[in-house]
Amino acid sequence: MDYDPFSDAAMRDPHAQYLELRKKSGPYFIEKYNAWALVHFDDIWKVSVEHEADMTFTAGQPLTNVLLNEPVPHAFPSMDLSEHRKWRRIVHADYTKSNVESDRPRIEALARELLAPLVERGRFDFYTDYVNRLFAINAGHNLGLGRDESIEWRRLIDETMHRETGQVGTSSPRNHAAAMALFGQLHAYVEGLRRNPERAGGHIRKYLEAEVDGRRLENQDIVSLLVIFLTVGSGTTPNVCAGAVYYLAQHPDQQQAVLGDRSLTPRAFFEAARYDQPTNILCRRAIRDIPVGGETIRAGQNILMVYASGNRDEAEFERAGEFDIFRSCPRDLTYGIGGHKCLGMHLATMAGTIALDEFFRISGRYRVDSANCTRAYGEFLSGFDHVPVELGA
Repeated sequence: MDYDPFSDAAMRDPHAQYLELRKKSGPYFIEKYNAWALVHFDDIWKVSVEHEADMTFTAGQPLTNVLLNEPVPHAFPSMDLSEHRKWRRIVHADYTKSNVESDRPRIEALARELLAPLVERGRFDFYTDYVNRLFAINAGHNLGLGRDESIEWRRLIDETMHRETGQVGTSSPRNHAAAMALFGQLHAYVEGLRRNPERAGGHIRKYLEAEVDGRRLENQDIVSLLVIFLTVGSGTTPNVCAGAVYYLAQHPDQQQAVLGDRSLTPRAFFEAARYDQPTNILCRRAIRDIPVGGETIRAGQNILMVYASGNRDEAEFERAGEFDIFRSCPRDLTYGIGGHKCLGMHLATMAGTIALDEFFRISGRYRVDSANCTRAYGEFLSGFDHVPVELGA
């Protein structure tokens, strides 16, 4: 088949294409982009674990950076392992399991606050009215931002990632207008912090004060970090939560099980992440030849880690194409694997489970308006971005 990650079919819902691609062993070569798509679980796992030193992250990780040569932000996600670790270490302690757990009461209170007026309405959009706001506010809190700033800047980030049918890359007037507004506001914010450093909080205070190998971050570096932390801190876990609510409604027996025993909520979260992985694809570029699946990725060629395909690989998961919260998954690719594995995995798991559990606490046997659900359209993120729900008795 002719697979292109920027095609309309791939950006709407690529799983049918991934199923076809997995019928052939090994990676799939996309000549147009001089790129290999790794669609099998084991190929992604082995290359990530055994060949990290044979790849560079400096070309970026989103497809638009690596395949289309869009500008790469200078921040630790786009650094190779040695430098990556030094800059990641500045906030690493904030994301350990024990430190994340100390934030549980605050996130529970936030979830209840946001849900209270929605319960009164009885019908609302689970994604836009609830979890998207919850995670935007929480991501902003970790950066030392206020609620209004967090929500508005998250909205502008969403606008920069909006794709029209047939659009390739960040190329529309709508994208450019949002980017101009976003970066203008962020630069003004950072310049204000330089003049009044006592106003800085959270991660941004730490990065403003940090020095690594004699280098301090410039304003553009801080702006890049703000965008990255807001994007990853509020852009994938809400999709997982929305997916969990949607798929449970499609499987009434599993929905009833969770509502009757909320200790099953983490299972619903992880199965939704496996079944409908929100981080569809991240990229690398080979700097040395890499043997994989009977093929050889040559130095200079691009690599697509197709996590959404790997998490439905029949060779790794029994009945991989079925949603089943009771399955056992010794391994998965939900948070990636290797030295660039997701920094916020413990926070995402805890906060995602809280968001779901607080909803299940008040929802009753809820209903989903499936006809009006929509999925994110794009090359990077995947999953539901509108899930209208109606609370039960």
